[in-house]
Amino acid sequence: MTEEKQILLNKIDHLLTKRTAELRNELPDVHEVNDGIIIRFFADWDNCEDDTAIKYKQVPNIDDPDESTVFFYIPKGSTFDIGERFYIGCVNCLNGTIEITANNETKILRSYTKTCINSDNVTGKAYENTYLIVTSNKNEWSEFTLEHQKSLGNIE
Repeated sequence: MTEEKQILLNKIDHLLTKRTAELRNELPDVHEVNDGIIIRFFADWDNCEDDTAIKYKQVPNIDDPDESTVFFYIPKGSTFDIGERFYIGCVNCLNGTIEITANNETKILRSYTKTCINSDNVTGKAYENTYLIVTSNKNEWSEFTLEHQKSLGNIE
């Protein structure tokens, strides 16, 4: 093979590799769940303040405006410390494994488990890619939590 042909083939290979990588970045991530597959589309999701890899989506309750429901995706290795910015009532782990510490008690949640912690002093670490549904009653939130959520535009 001539040197010119080899240079041309290398250039074509480089362009194909570059375009393939660009196309892969446009595809959503796919996570396999125990009984199905979840395709993550985070275009309309919010990022957590401390770790932008943690995604969440508020789920408004049209029948009970005092209920707060939030759907979270917490990737493996992520940690969080919510301080008084948020209040967590109950946590439903849909998939994954996560360690949650609140009220001086540490619990490990796995797929299809639930715990109620009723605290605004919560820390945690995800041991696997984890999907959570977190619920609370806004009437139980501290004034600081209410003000913080208002400043983010999460409540009126």
